[in-house]
Order: sequence, then structure tokens, then C-alpha cells
Amino acid sequence: MIKLIQTPLFSILLTLVCYRLGEWVYAKSRRFPLCHPFIIALPPLTWGLMQAAIDFETYLAHTTAIHFWLGPATVALAWPLYRQLNTIGAHWHSIAAATLLGALIAMFTTVGVAALLNAPTEVLGSLAPKSITTPIAIEIVKHSGGYIALAAGAVAFTGIFGAVVAPPIMTLLGIHDPRVRGFTLGLVAHAIGTARAFEESEQAGAFASLALSLTGITTALLLPWLWPMIKPVLN
Repeated sequence: MIKLIQTPLFSILLTLVCYRLGEWVYAKSRRFPLCHPFIIALPPLTWGLMQAAIDFETYLAHTTAIHFWLGPATVALAWPLYRQLNTIGAHWHSIAAATLLGALIAMFTTVGVAALLNAPTEVLGSLAPKSITTPIAIEIVKHSGGYIALAAGAVAFTGIFGAVVAPPIMTLLGIHDPRVRGFTLGLVAHAIGTARAFEESEQAGAFASLALSLTGITTALLLPWLWPMIKPVLN
């Protein structure tokens, strides 16, 4: 039994069971934001890994099969994007400006606050890619000298927080355009925000997918180049 717990099969099954539990609770709550599947799934998943004495690096290696399907799932987002191609083309100036500004703000606001609190350089490097998807964030952290586990946790927290908080804030501000709502969710809350956007409409999901992709690309290009220049200033 102990040998089985230490295999990839256990980690994958535990992940799927916890997430399925989260989906069930989310549906029963009539999609109440604080009952998002990621929020519900995280505590039992963490408890199960702790009981099995599986650290994050081992869990990451065990669930490679799940990570692999993130690629095809991302590619599948091209279809709703294609359906919105005319709208996207008509607003590409605004989209490019929002992506660049949003990516820079997402990268350096949290890092700036953490630096003011005298956080170690490794922590700062872990927080910088918090607003992009986990696979890209992990690769970027290797260049910024951060901790992979902390970066993954920051990405997950950012996605959950953004998906829960952003929609009611936009509603409160009178922002109802699905293009704006979707793009905002994809930019600030990456894949989790994109999933939340698709719950609102296909158009919102398409623009969230666009923001998810563009923000990831922009961050991956800019952060490794900017980090060596910014790092001495933060120390």
C-alpha cells in the first residue's frame, strides 16, 4: 500500500478526485464564487499529499500526464478565438496596449510590495510571473532564481483570487461588455480566469483566451530580459 501511495497513479487519482469534489460543490452552490472548484479542491489535495509525505517537486513529477494536456487544451482555445477574429482585428491597438501595460503591472506590483517588505530575492523572483499559466511561470522562475513551489502557489492563488473578485468588481463598475470582462479575466487570472469567463459567454471566453496567451508570451519575453536590470534595484 505504501509503495502504491508513492507512485504517480496515486497523485493523479488524488488530483482528479479532489477536483471532481470541487466541481460537485461548485454546482451545488449554484456557482457561488467562493465555492470555485480550485478553492474546494485545494485543502483535501494538500492534506492528502501531506499525509502521503509527497513534496511539491515529487507531486509535480507524478502529475506530468495532467500537465501535458494543458497544451492541447490551450490549443483548443484557438477555435473560439477564430470565431472572434474580426472583432479582435478591429481592436488590435487597444488589445496590444492593454496587454503590455497589464503584463508589466502584473509583474511588478506584487514584486514591488514584497521588496518594500524586505522579501528575499528568491521570493521576489517567484512572485514576478504570478499572473501567467503555471507551465510558463515555472520556466521563467528558472531564469529569475525563484522557488518553483512558491511560484506555482502564487500562480494558483492569483488565478483563484482574480476569478472570484474580478467579476463582481467589474459589475460594480458597470463593465458589462463581454469582450472587456473576458480580456480582464484572462489577463489578471490566467487559465482559471479564462474558465470563469467561458461561464459568462463564449465571447468573453475567447477574449480571455487571447489575454491569457498574449500575457504569457509578453511576460516570457520581457521578464528574463528585464529581471537582471531590476534585480539590483530591489535588493
